[in-house]
Amino acid sequence: MSTPSPVPREIKGQQAPPALRAKDNGVSSQLARPSPKLRLHLQDITHKSTKIFLDSISDPQAVVESALSDIVEYLYTSPEASRKVHFKPSLPDTRSVTFILRDFSGVAYTTSLDIDSDHKEIHFSLSHIARAASGDPRHEIIGVLTHELVHCYQHTTPPDGSAPYPPSGLVEGIADFVRLKAGLAPPHWSRPRNSTDLPDSWDRGYQHTAFFLEWIEDIWVGIGAVGMGEPSRHPTPRLSG
Repeated sequence: MSTPSPVPREIKGQQAPPALRAKDNGVSSQLARPSPKLRLHLQDITHKSTKIFLDSISDPQAVVESALSDIVEYLYTSPEASRKVHFKPSLPDTRSVTFILRDFSGVAYTTSLDIDSDHKEIHFSLSHIARAASGDPRHEIIGVLTHELVHCYQHTTPPDGSAPYPPSGLVEGIADFVRLKAGLAPPHWSRPRNSTDLPDSWDRGYQHTAFFLEWIEDIWVGIGAVGMGEPSRHPTPRLSG
């Protein structure tokens, strides 16, 4: 989950109500957009990437609310009520998300507070923001934040531990699936065009799994297929990536 992108994205939903309206295709879900407490921690205000972030994201609240709407739309929207197989969407009880900008290697990761897993932290690398500055930093920053916010609203295992954790590649692939559907794919992602382009496994993770999940919804099964998967229906502990 890295990288710059040349395609700016208009932030949608700035004037939209918190509740998502049903689409014309008969989708049954109308879950309200979650409203966690949002915090932003700038560890080094003198770092050049802090300025890049603030210049690129002038309205952090609008960006986060748009991402949360995307998560509800692409993960917590049930298939059409007329279909035999459907589910009742249920969002995790995430109460707060703290965005921490600091300098470390890598891109970003999400974690839960040990004392209460309903409180999440997203750590975003200032070094990665600096690398993204050569392309379209706004597009990349929003893409990474969207990916990490998905982790704040993923279920990965039943509370009683009766089922195993899903493959980590699937967890990361779902996060990139939302990023892909939201129009935030970075330019280095390459959609498979024939069998030789396919990865060795569908759960290889990140964009590889994202394209597979997109195919399942857009070509094979239809809206709600990804949301019916176990990783998006059961409570989650700690996540990273």
